[in-house]
Amino acid sequence: MASSPAALLLLLLLLLVLFFSPSSGEEGNGGGVLPRFAEASLVAGLISSSVRAALESPLNYARSYLADLLPACVPRAIYLDSDVLAVDDVRRLWATRLPSAAVVAAPEYCRANFTRYFTPAFWSDPALGPRAFRRPRPPCYFNTGVMLVDLRRWRAAGYRRRIEAWMGLQRQRRIYELGSLPPFLLVFAGAIEAVDHRWNQHGLGGDNVHGSCRPLHPGPVSLMHWSGKGKPWDRLDAANPCPLDRIWAPYDLYIPPPPPPPPSHESNSSFSHSLSSW
Repeated sequence: MASSPAALLLLLLLLLVLFFSPSSGEEGNGGGVLPRFAEASLVAGLISSSVRAALESPLNYARSYLADLLPACVPRAIYLDSDVLAVDDVRRLWATRLPSAAVVAAPEYCRANFTRYFTPAFWSDPALGPRAFRRPRPPCYFNTGVMLVDLRRWRAAGYRRRIEAWMGLQRQRRIYELGSLPPFLLVFAGAIEAVDHRWNQHGLGGDNVHGSCRPLHPGPVSLMHWSGKGKPWDRLDAANPCPLDRIWAPYDLYIPPPPPPPPSHESNSSFSHSLSSW
C-alpha cells in the first residue's frame, strides 16, 4: 500500500468505521457515550479480571482482531492506543522494514522486569515459565499501545488463535495479571522487530494503581503515550493536570457539560408565595 497521506487517511477511516459503532446505555465518567468494539462478542468470553476495570473492556482487545476487521487487501496497519499523541510523522514508522521472520514492530525495553507480568504459578509450572519463551533471542518487554503489524503474515500464521489460546488458559488458571498485554508477550516477545524508543514514550499515565505524574524519558520523542491509570483528559477535567498533560489539552475534543444553574431567587420566591396563597 502506498504510504501517501491519502492512503494513511483512508486506513484511519477504515479503522474508525470497522472498530466502532454507537453504543446504547454505555456511559462514560462524563456522561458521554462510549464507542463499542464491533466484534466484542468474539472476545467477551475470554476476558479475565485485571488490576483495572478499564483493562477488562472488550475494546482493549481490539488490537488482536485487526487482521479480521480490516479488508484482506490491507497489508499492514499501525495500531495506536487512544491515549497516544503523535508529535511526529507516523509515515516514518509505517516505512519500517519488517524482516521475513517478523510480524510486529515496536520499541523493546530489555531492562524492564519481564517476570512481573506473570504469576508465580506461571513461572513454577515446568510446562510454562521459561519454556514458553524459547525464542531465537531473549524475550524483552514491549508495550502493545504502539505497533506496526504485518497483517498478511498475521493471518497466514493464525496469530489471533494463538493469543486466544493463552487467554483461554488464563480463564482456567491465573497465569498473568494485566489485561491484553501478557498474551502478546507470550506470543511475540523476543520475536518482534525493535524500533527506536521515540515511537512509544509510554508510562506518562503513571502506574496502574496511583497514576502519578511522570516526565518524558531521555531522548527524542515521536509518540507520547499516557499508559497507566492517570489519563490526561481526566486530570484536565479535574483541573489537576500533570505538566505533560497540557500538551494533550489542545487536542482534547471532549468538553464536559457545564453544571446546571442553581434555582433563581425569583423562582423560589414565586413558589413560596404560591404556597402561602394556597
